[in-house]
Amino acid sequence: MEKRIENQWRAEQGGAFEVASILQHEVHPEGLDLTRVRFLRKSLFTPARDHGALLSVLRGSVQLRSESLPALQLRAGTHLYMPAGFAAQMEGEPGTELALALSPKASRARGKLPLLRDEQFLAGCAVPGQALRWILTPQYLSRRVFLHHDRTLLSKSGDPVSWFHTTMFDVTGLPSNDEGKPVFKMSYNYRTEPNVCYQVEGRAGVRMALHPYSEEDQKWGPWHALDGETTYHLNEDSTQAQWLELATGREPRRNKHEVFVEGGFVSLMCIFDPAPTGVELHKSGAYSSYGDLGETLGTPRYAQYLRTLEPYEEMVQVLSLAKACGDDPRGKAEWKLFEEGRKAQREIEAALRAELVASGQGRERHIDPWMLR
Repeated sequence: MEKRIENQWRAEQGGAFEVASILQHEVHPEGLDLTRVRFLRKSLFTPARDHGALLSVLRGSVQLRSESLPALQLRAGTHLYMPAGFAAQMEGEPGTELALALSPKASRARGKLPLLRDEQFLAGCAVPGQALRWILTPQYLSRRVFLHHDRTLLSKSGDPVSWFHTTMFDVTGLPSNDEGKPVFKMSYNYRTEPNVCYQVEGRAGVRMALHPYSEEDQKWGPWHALDGETTYHLNEDSTQAQWLELATGREPRRNKHEVFVEGGFVSLMCIFDPAPTGVELHKSGAYSSYGDLGETLGTPRYAQYLRTLEPYEEMVQVLSLAKACGDDPRGKAEWKLFEEGRKAQREIEAALRAELVASGQGRERHIDPWMLR
């Protein structure tokens, strides 16, 4: 199965827009269809209504009309879960671009209600000392649009999937790999992850570890160049990993990889299958990872996390919908919680920046453009 997928665009509706099919549900381990849509002239796009979908506006904006919501103006940085049976028609201007993950079966769209998430309000999901959905680290900014508990799509294994919007920064100053190259190190050992790169500034690439995984003398596949027309797919399913590690007697490991970015950044949309729970193990120079779901679900810590998050999710839904309808969200009761969350997020980011300045490695200059203003 391909690790690097390059967009192959096909014209639709007489050249009104073009579509790139990236993943196919009958082929890829997530069991979802993943596509990008690019408007070439002002036109209408109608997604399939029977299956359920995750929609993100990457560039431009669309006017969305549906049977169950008011007319909405969805701009870049807006994300919508459309349940099965959600009949929608989208009108886009030239240059508008969308990303869609679609379920092939209505039964895999577990949520019955549409969920709207504008990144302006996702950035206000924080309490003092804890960012809930807007995660800034020395290496990346992750906007965690849909998580494990959100009632959206299921993969073919029956697990909830997540939908993240991530930007990875220039790696200058990070610890080096075995080639002496600074890299962002990741090892998602319990899930697959297609990463749809839509904006790449500078030079970027990814390489995947070869089995058997090893702390010493790890063997690697080739570097794959990344640009705004590529997807890199960490696509080992659990059966593959188990068979590949069977001879060693070690715990199955999947999707160990490294990313190099020089002179810019990489922005992408990604699916995790199964979805993470929001608790990440992260340390520069080590392999960032999410643990086994069985070690998190049902724990008191996770239950408290969900209780903390609940009012912020209602805030995001109400304010996102008001903004998309053309109303002033500042008139909503939820605006006060948003301001409190945004204040907490800014304090978290200011503390991170102070740590980076104190380290003397210069990483603060890479996070500065992505901090809340």
